[in-house]
Amino acid sequence: MNNKSKSEAGYFAIARESADFSFEDFVSRYYSTEQPVIIEGVGESWPAKQRWTETYIRQALAKETKAEAASLWYWMERDMLSGDYQTPKLVQRLLDASNTFTRSKSMRIWVHNQDNVSSWHFDGNMVSVFNTQVTGQKEWFLVSPDTPLHCYPFVNFAIMNGNDAKSLIHKRYTHFMLNEGDMLYIPPLWFHKVISKAPENISLNWIMTKKETTVCSKTLNRELEKYRLQEYLFKHRFAWVKRTSKMIDAKLPGFLRSNWRYQSMIITQQPQRRFGLARYVLEELSALGRTLWHARKARSYYQQLKPVKQLDKADMNQPD
Repeated sequence: MNNKSKSEAGYFAIARESADFSFEDFVSRYYSTEQPVIIEGVGESWPAKQRWTETYIRQALAKETKAEAASLWYWMERDMLSGDYQTPKLVQRLLDASNTFTRSKSMRIWVHNQDNVSSWHFDGNMVSVFNTQVTGQKEWFLVSPDTPLHCYPFVNFAIMNGNDAKSLIHKRYTHFMLNEGDMLYIPPLWFHKVISKAPENISLNWIMTKKETTVCSKTLNRELEKYRLQEYLFKHRFAWVKRTSKMIDAKLPGFLRSNWRYQSMIITQQPQRRFGLARYVLEELSALGRTLWHARKARSYYQQLKPVKQLDKADMNQPD
């Protein structure tokens, strides 16, 4: 593990462990404390390393009735295409744990060409992500939720100012390459930016949400207040408020929507702020100045995003 204090700002070298790293050590050192780690060689012998291309994935998933294309990735149910990879044992145990929320689709496939950039963001629903680089290589930056980046109002994407060096001042962050066969654990609410390096880069990841966490952070506080506000608006006593809120949410791109998907909220020790919702709304609106100032950068980024191709059932009749 790195020897920096969790709250200390500045660069730290990400921890690396071998593929035979024990489940108990992983949970105590990284999962419970929500600290990132690379587990090397997890997918080194997977058939997917030789088989997977964008065409192969689309044709294979077209045969799976419950697979689907999201805006920027493919969704899979657990164990789909299981002949191509082996689910790591520690991932299996965490997916089956009693303190993990269940979800029907817990796997995603990402396909990116060279120089594709996933801009600074963190994943919604407080998911833990286990991301394996199947083919290619990606450059990663991670920022701790203790030292958050400035975000666009009410969403989990950081404002694009075109100056990462300036953005990382006073942040706790790490920077590394993720190579073929290695698996990265991204804890809940960690900001990340990813740059694809090879001609084609394919990643497979598992996602899950813990029912309870003992880790508190500034970003967790913001997320909890966001979900409280969504619940307040979506269940408002005035029908027009509910209707308008849901209409606005439906018009957002899928990757910007992060409504809480479970029946109960995660249990935390994060203290609620007095007048939390009112303060949250005012703080989010205060970011409008930065948002407008850098609007051109966000528009340019959005226009170059490459949605994944849809799963055409006609592919079922094509040879693999």
